[in-house]
Amino acid sequence: MNNHLSEINQLPQQAKAKAYSDLLRSLFATPRTEESVSSITQFVANIVQDAVGLLISKTVLSELVSLIETELKGNDQMDFKRTLLESVLEQPDLCGRTVRFEEQISSLRESLASLLEEQEEWSEAARALQGIPLDGTHRNVSQEYRLNTYIRIVRLLLEDDNATNAESYLNRASLLIPESKDEATVLAFKLSQARIFDSKRKFEEASKKYHEISFIANLDEDERESCLSAAVVCGVLAPAGPNRTRLLTSLFRDERSVNLSDYKILSKMVLGQIIRGHEMVEFEKRLKPHQLAKLPKILEFSDEEEEADSRMMKEPRERVRLKKGPENVFDRAVMQHNLLSVSRIYNRISFKGLGRLVGLTSTAVEIMARTMIQENRLKASIDQVEKLITFKNFIDSSEDDVVVSNVAAAASGNDNLEHKLSEKDQLVAIAPSLFVWDESIRKTLQKVETVYQHINDLKAET
Repeated sequence: MNNHLSEINQLPQQAKAKAYSDLLRSLFATPRTEESVSSITQFVANIVQDAVGLLISKTVLSELVSLIETELKGNDQMDFKRTLLESVLEQPDLCGRTVRFEEQISSLRESLASLLEEQEEWSEAARALQGIPLDGTHRNVSQEYRLNTYIRIVRLLLEDDNATNAESYLNRASLLIPESKDEATVLAFKLSQARIFDSKRKFEEASKKYHEISFIANLDEDERESCLSAAVVCGVLAPAGPNRTRLLTSLFRDERSVNLSDYKILSKMVLGQIIRGHEMVEFEKRLKPHQLAKLPKILEFSDEEEEADSRMMKEPRERVRLKKGPENVFDRAVMQHNLLSVSRIYNRISFKGLGRLVGLTSTAVEIMARTMIQENRLKASIDQVEKLITFKNFIDSSEDDVVVSNVAAAASGNDNLEHKLSEKDQLVAIAPSLFVWDESIRKTLQKVETVYQHINDLKAET
């Protein structure tokens, strides 16, 4: 090899390009061994020297990139191709002249990244692309090329569950995405956003983004259904409260959700029904590993309380071991949902009674309720002395709001309350919970009457 290179160096400048090209092709005609890798790497070290000339060096390096792609095809060539690409890219003389050969180095790195991606070595493939000079480069790099490279890096990092580094490259892509006209690129960006939200357990944002993507007409029907299913899963895992209620209601009203396997648990979430253990198990089987990540323990207390709570179970079949806290994200989401469901049934309940319904010890359920109250996700008050929690049930109709306002005004302005208030107002003042119950019955009957009338109208039309 050294003799061949020395002979070429003695040739006139105009003859060097062809001589280097012929030598390079002869190297690719030899058997694929470690020796041939060493020879090609030595060849690269020689042609990037200043004495060769920049134009000749770039031409020969571009030919090297072309030969790697055309001559090294097939699965039997993958190992040799990877070794050769890594050896060339790590060659010190080439690394020291990155600015001169940016285009050729970028092509070599793209080829290596594609190879590593086929072998499902996601992090290594992303690292190969990260070495491509995109910012502050001397070559003319289009915005679309830069954007596609960033999104490709994001996708590879997400495949390896590296959401933190992926987010940094997504932020770079977000500066370029407004100028993109390519629908596939914009779709890939939105999907990457949703996956990062999902991986970082920002489930509310992830659900909204997945739901948005599920309406894109260019996607296949199966892909749209997959995004809708992901939106439901993330919506269920989101923290319980008004925001999640609105989100799940939107998904519930989507007529496509009826065909999903998770529709049953979605409907229970929206309708405020308590979710049972066997339903949790079925749903949990479809969750991804990061969605089942263990939560840190926030409670440290003895088992006496847990045993005491368990003894409260009257029926032998109900004697289950109460938890000291939610074990994972899904566990927490369901427990918080069940707590909210209980708040719609009970006006007041003991910690032990609430814990039995939710599946937690009394101390654990008190901490969960207190946290939800502090975050304005649960309207209730806690009496630690009596170990009771009182839920604040509000009447939604405008008519009932007026009644409650009348009660407050009359109570503050007139001592003779019974003479001033109507029978309905007195009921609100004395027993508000009974009034809420009566109003619920009244509204239900009104809805039944409406349905009955609608059925009669349909019969009359036919």
